[in-house]
Amino acid sequence: MSKLNKEDIQFIDTYLSNSDIHYEDIRIEMIDHVASEIESRMNLGDDRGFYIIFKEYMIENKSSLVKEGNKPFNSKIFKSVSKQFLRNLYSWQVIFGSVLCFWLFNNLYKYFHIESFASTFFPTFLMVLVGFIPIMVFGKKKFSFIGNFVVLISIFFSFNYYFIPFLEEPSWFYYINLSIMTVFFVCSLKTMISLVIYYKKRFQLA
Repeated sequence: MSKLNKEDIQFIDTYLSNSDIHYEDIRIEMIDHVASEIESRMNLGDDRGFYIIFKEYMIENKSSLVKEGNKPFNSKIFKSVSKQFLRNLYSWQVIFGSVLCFWLFNNLYKYFHIESFASTFFPTFLMVLVGFIPIMVFGKKKFSFIGNFVVLISIFFSFNYYFIPFLEEPSWFYYINLSIMTVFFVCSLKTMISLVIYYKKRFQLA
């Protein structure tokens, strides 16, 4: 079976980058898609060479791929990240980390006499810091999933803001709310770290 080499993949990457596909994760998904289509044509007997097949493919598909392609690829990434997040909710790392963080947060709040109103927003604040991890690792590279992550943070903030009148310590509702926020913070951290590791490996292979 024919497989594209590293130079061919880099050529596709450069072409898409020059076509204003600036989100790294979307471009990686597009590279995989284009490379798979070209390899499929080669394996069906087209022996004209990579550059000719690539040129022909882009003439046929550039409009739909570049101009309209962001939405389906962005949707694919969103679904993939969401599934990974849900799987992580049941991982032992998230369960153990959530218990540890709940104990840590609760004791910090008591030690520093932080009011229950302010304490419930602390995990959301930490989630904002989690959103900066890709920036610290990859610098100016852009990722579409960070936008999805911002939406999740906004939902968290709205959830806390809505239930402020009920967050009186000590109460079952207060502890349930803090537990949910803690679990989602730990799960977000694990998911973000997994994404950073994945894309870091992809860049090394590129």
